[in-house]
Amino acid sequence: MEFKENRMDLSIQLLNARIKQQQFDELDNDFKKLTDAQKVMQLNYLFESALRMSIKYDFMQNIAVRILASNTPPAPFIEQLTSLDALSFFTPALKLNKGFISTDSHGNNVLHNVFKHAAPSQLPFNYVRSLMLFESNEELLHALAQINQYGLTPVASYIVYAHKPNIPVKHEFSALLALMEIEQKQNPRAKLQLLEALKNDPPSEITLLLSAAYLQRSTEQVAALI
Repeated sequence: MEFKENRMDLSIQLLNARIKQQQFDELDNDFKKLTDAQKVMQLNYLFESALRMSIKYDFMQNIAVRILASNTPPAPFIEQLTSLDALSFFTPALKLNKGFISTDSHGNNVLHNVFKHAAPSQLPFNYVRSLMLFESNEELLHALAQINQYGLTPVASYIVYAHKPNIPVKHEFSALLALMEIEQKQNPRAKLQLLEALKNDPPSEITLLLSAAYLQRSTEQVAALI
């Protein structure tokens, strides 16, 4: 997730003034009047502040919840939410007002973007699987099976685009397999688009293995199809 901090922007000054004066009920209406760029700036500022000062983490997270409870996350915000840390911070807010199924200009939801940018040392699958196990959220379930404008689900986006030097570690791999199963119970035909995406670039051995698991075929069969 890339952040461009601009403390002098009026949207940040306004946000800070509301927080200082405890005018929390005004945050929602203020947000509605901002441009998409300013909305992204405000949301990023909350996240950055929480990371800089851990003592303020819960407070800033609750401010994000207040803002997004009645405001759809803007498309540019969805596009640049790409890290597990950012997903974790914004999860309480994304649970509200269709946040998990909101999309960017390419039809990607937050799971698409977090999965395809997943760092090998900080994979998101166990976190997302845990959310599904312990918290009831239908939209998170739907987000997992949602396709972007290229016909790819979040898991397929990970397989096609993510940097994968190795097979995911055991607990993340188990969670990834579980997410594949959950996706395909909802949208069993979505996985077929993976083959088309893989034809654009010869897959690595890791990508081939993950594709075989996703498509429930042997690596030889997958290789022959692309």
